[in-house]
Amino acid sequence: MSETYKTTLVRIMGEDYPLKSDADSEYMTRLAKYVEETIRHVSVKIALPSHLKPEILAALLIADEYFSEKEKNAEIGRRLERLADVLGKTLDREAVE
Repeated sequence: MSETYKTTLVRIMGEDYPLKSDADSEYMTRLAKYVEETIRHVSVKIALPSHLKPEILAALLIADEYFSEKEKNAEIGRRLERLADVLGKTLDREAVE
């Protein structure tokens, strides 16, 4: 089965980037907008020495958000597994009684 990739042209900080993806063009545009907003936020909120690029700090902020959410999702998954285990044991006990 082959994937169908579309090219979406997005603009980030005045530069055009053709992105190939199987994702919807609207989604890709939202991602690009979020990246640009994060770069602008870093540029405005943090006084950077000239040798530091706001794009790198923005990438680190986005990576931090990603990994934080990933850990939260993993914890939710672990909690769901524990709850499902308790529920299964409770149902087993009630079936026996």
